[in-house]
Amino acid sequence: MTANMSIVSKPMQTRKKPIVPFWCGGVAAMTAACFTHPLDLIKVHLQTSTARTRKSAIQATRAVIQETGILGLYNGLSAALLRQGTYTMTRFAVYDLAKEQLGNGTPLNTWQLVLATLLSGVAGGVVGNPGEIVNVRMQNDQALPRHLRRNYRSAVHGLVGMVREEGVRALAIGLGPSLVRATLATGSQFVSYDIAKARLLEAGCRDSVGVHFAASFLAGIVATTVCSPADVVKSRAMASLRSPPGTALKGMREPSIWQICRDIYVKEGVGAFFKGWVPSYVRLCPQLVITFVIYEKLRKSYFAHYAK
Repeated sequence: MTANMSIVSKPMQTRKKPIVPFWCGGVAAMTAACFTHPLDLIKVHLQTSTARTRKSAIQATRAVIQETGILGLYNGLSAALLRQGTYTMTRFAVYDLAKEQLGNGTPLNTWQLVLATLLSGVAGGVVGNPGEIVNVRMQNDQALPRHLRRNYRSAVHGLVGMVREEGVRALAIGLGPSLVRATLATGSQFVSYDIAKARLLEAGCRDSVGVHFAASFLAGIVATTVCSPADVVKSRAMASLRSPPGTALKGMREPSIWQICRDIYVKEGVGAFFKGWVPSYVRLCPQLVITFVIYEKLRKSYFAHYAK
């Protein structure tokens, strides 16, 4: 926002409505991650399990606690915060900016909404991919045999270790399904939230925490179902071991997305693409509720401060 240099000569000039600060979505999502991380960890354990016999979320939780204690449910929290601080912050920032630029203050049509979703999803997927890889690996470490564990101490340690042992290209592992999932997530979360919120307001509801809660609750159902297949493939790609930890890749090729999808379908069936749906929803619902409620509060506070 530029300063109004003509305030003296044009005292009645109206200032343009500001865009929501880019950091609002990141702060809201990082706060939510502190509450929902154990559910995300269980979801990754279920998604990366290749056993044909399905393990329930309760069984997976019990196995983690027996292996590492109750604090094991927070393994990889630093990576989760890094992911939210890059991936989600970028999605919120680009989505808000795209809506403002494309709509110019008016509701977006279908094609403008699709474009805003694509831009924010791709930007978030690219920026957040390194943090997503570390997040998946740290959460999945407990499910691996001890001699194959990477033992990342923190998100930073994981990033440095990835680059040192596997090269810079390791930061792009699983980028394909990550971009697909990020785009689907943006569309199913943000768009469904905006639509649900608009419908509730049109029905006469007051713009309050209750409306934000209900809209994010509905968005969680849509987002979990739409994103589940891409989320499973992404987790498998990022958790796969192409070489033992501590060694270089030495020309070994990572499995393609098509190979991962084919293996899942042949070995585990179509239902495997929806592994972890329950913990995904149980995690995503409070994640979205907390994120959107805090985001709306930050947004309103910023606009109120700007109006003064």
